[in-house]
Amino acid sequence: MAVNEAPSPRAYLGVDDRRRQLLDAAWEVIRDGGATALSLRTVAQRAGVAHRVVTYAFGTKSTLVAALLERESARAVEAAWAAPLAEETLESAVAAALRAYLDDVRADPRRHECLAELTILARSSGEPADAAAIESAAALTEIGARLEAWQSARPAASVRDIDVVAAAILATADGLAQWWLATRDDAHADAVIAVLARAFATP
Repeated sequence: MAVNEAPSPRAYLGVDDRRRQLLDAAWEVIRDGGATALSLRTVAQRAGVAHRVVTYAFGTKSTLVAALLERESARAVEAAWAAPLAEETLESAVAAALRAYLDDVRADPRRHECLAELTILARSSGEPADAAAIESAAALTEIGARLEAWQSARPAASVRDIDVVAAAILATADGLAQWWLATRDDAHADAVIAVLARAFATP
């Protein structure tokens, strides 16, 4: 840029676009430095805006954390639980769902590690309890919908309490993800999934 040229004015962003930009910056901060690196100031620096812009958009770090958790949880749920349950038995359907979930974890381990860190941060940030439950609530809704669709397509099948079964699948998937992130044991992954899915076998 020539000495006499004035810098280009910064493009104005509407409220939704600005929040989206700041959430993107917040996620980048966490991916690079972990949840402990997240603050309104580090988000402002990453986004290239004044600190007051982040404060105006979110008010507090807790509110920023809750908004980021809600968005990233929705993305994770869509990626991990989008496919319908297609197998004939509940055991095989759960096994297939767990494989798909683990494939999503394997595709981007850092994203799942960051999401786990973000969930812990939300629980310790002083926000209401429902802010920390956003991720599991969204996943439970999606898993429950898949179970209902699976059962409707198979009149002979019976899932006595879909809410309980959905919660059990989610707990199993979370445990599977944590095990794999800690071990990266691909050699035993299929065998582990088979054992876990066996708990959903119908008599």
